[in-house]
Amino acid sequence: MSIIGNKYTYNDYICKENINKIVMKLTSLSDYVLEQEKIILDEIEYSGSTSEDYRSMVQFITLVTNYTKFLKQPLTLGMFMPVDEDGVVLKEPKKEDYTLEELEASYMGIDVLDYHEAKEKVIFEGWIHEDRYGWVQHHKLGLEINTETGTLAIFHENGIGYGYVKKAEDLVSYGLELTPSAIEAIGLKE
Repeated sequence: MSIIGNKYTYNDYICKENINKIVMKLTSLSDYVLEQEKIILDEIEYSGSTSEDYRSMVQFITLVTNYTKFLKQPLTLGMFMPVDEDGVVLKEPKKEDYTLEELEASYMGIDVLDYHEAKEKVIFEGWIHEDRYGWVQHHKLGLEINTETGTLAIFHENGIGYGYVKKAEDLVSYGLELTPSAIEAIGLKE
């Protein structure tokens, strides 16, 4: 049995003779994936191999762990709506909202750039903000979330249900769509 530092290698974990010696507590899939990432990357680094198999394994590990890390992110208002650096929701700039002096000073142009930059950071499609701090709504899915408290309201034909969400992973069962920029940031798009 080979040991890297104080850790067993991945092959030690899957070795049939050692399978009964491993003690593992029930853990979430995302925690398990992150733990396995460390084990496999340590083994790859220890062996010094640069074969195509190892490169494929590293690519797989990278994709899976990027997605896992994404799922573990705490929810923020900026995941649903474009926000500034202070977390204030930005509205799409419109020419009629500016005075002639502001237009001549290019304030609208700066605001448009800031808005589009913030919009690129939005992760989930289809949400709106209705001027209540921290609350976002997805009318098509019948969901409302307060990103400050984690309160989730689910609207359905029988009334309203409530829940609590802390991280992106808590929203998996609701079928939310990711934005193209989110897919790229996670590394799922080449």
